Amino acid sequence: MYKAYVWLITTIRDYGPMTLNEINNLWIKDKVNEGNGLDRSKFFRYRSEIEENFHIVIDFNMKEGYYIKNPEIFRKDCIENWMLSTLVVNHAIGDCADIKDRIGVENIPSSERFLRDIIQAMRRNQVLHIAYQAYGRDRESHYTVQPYFLKLYHQRWYLIGPSDTKPVITLALDRMKRVRNTGTEFLMDRTLTVTEYLKDCYGVMKDESLVAEDILIRAFGTEVNYLRDLPLHGSQKEVMQGEGWADFRFRLRPSWDFIGKLMERANRLKVMEPESVVAKIWAKHAESVKLYK
Repeated sequence: MYKAYVWLITTIRDYGPMTLNEINNLWIKDKVNEGNGLDRSKFFRYRSEIEENFHIVIDFNMKEGYYIKNPEIFRKDCIENWMLSTLVVNHAIGDCADIKDRIGVENIPSSERFLRDIIQAMRRNQVLHIAYQAYGRDRESHYTVQPYFLKLYHQRWYLIGPSDTKPVITLALDRMKRVRNTGTEFLMDRTLTVTEYLKDCYGVMKDESLVAEDILIRAFGTEVNYLRDLPLHGSQKEVMQGEGWADFRFRLRPSWDFIGKLMERANRLKVMEPESVVAKIWAKHAESVKLYK
């Protein structure tokens, strides 16, 4: 079923508006259902289920045929787009077992160990008790957490929510030793979303001591293209360009995670403003130089 969903979505997205006859011809050619055709009733059922599961609307135009009505969803940082991308990759790799030794993937630590239990607690709004050992700590810490959000960031899953020790705590799943559902229910505002909570943050840490600022960065050479294709943050906007450079403006909290990301590309990115962020970059570079003296 999911293979049919993926095929229909990606085919209509990539080929553009198509008639049902054109879709059916490609369906048979690609042997999606062992060469059996796609009849109208089955297509309409898949179309409805795709909208229900992925919020992707396959609409119809009398002049051209079927098309994706809301293509912007493919550019959004949303769970539906991530699910679709994961399915596409899974099916692509699943069909090439004969060359599996030539394909490398990245590991997501502990996602299979605690992810299901945490998601179940989130659906039921139930409090979790977590045994946790942070890096550099000799002993475990114990937290009672209301699981508000889950966020995948740099191949790691993070749990975010109020705890018995902090108004909001962020815990990496790969540092969790044990997770127990207490069965105690909590009340959560259904209007809260992880995107809204982290909208002015880089990464998963929300530093309440910082306020969101307008940050102007100049990219040089091929870095311009990298930023255009893979923005650093949802607030990124290209505001000016010249010969071999382009300026990008961001609206976010200048956390050390963001500073670190900029330093990774230190020879291709320059912070233009504000001066406070420029000073942070200077200080970190000075520390780095000391290591090589």
